[in-house]
Amino acid sequence: MTVMFFIFAALAVLGGLGVVIAKNPLHSALSLIGTMVSIAVIYILLHADFIAALQIAVYAGAVMMLIIFTIFLVDMGPGTNDKRTNSLKALGLIVGGLVFLALALFVRMPTGGKGEMTASMLEKTGTVQYIAEQLFTNYLLPFELASILLLVGLVGAVALAKKKL
Repeated sequence: MTVMFFIFAALAVLGGLGVVIAKNPLHSALSLIGTMVSIAVIYILLHADFIAALQIAVYAGAVMMLIIFTIFLVDMGPGTNDKRTNSLKALGLIVGGLVFLALALFVRMPTGGKGEMTASMLEKTGTVQYIAEQLFTNYLLPFELASILLLVGLVGAVALAKKKL
């Protein structure tokens, strides 16, 4: 099981690198789908089957189809390689390095980045009923705001893609 975890963790990281490195937006989106599927397999290895199913259905399915349709709608061409793009790449590398350093320091903390989750708590909190209760009571506003944000992004993509008459 540990070997499978490392294999799919490596595939998730490689897919993430593919998202960032790919020059074609469609190839980037397909790499993101591979990353999402790898993460779903990791959830299955951790016995979080419901979260794995949500990962596939929501992210690899619905959200990625929305992104791919938006890419086709906007009709993006190859990016230009000007000085601004190079400076943004350098800034991205610096920020990515700082995030990696922060995560490495967090893992090496005395607690080892571990929480207080026990097997009995996992059985209680890992159920569909518990997740639904939390999502539609305590986290209803962020849930609805996320859906509005996705809708605004889609409307913005349509507005950008609309040809001038």
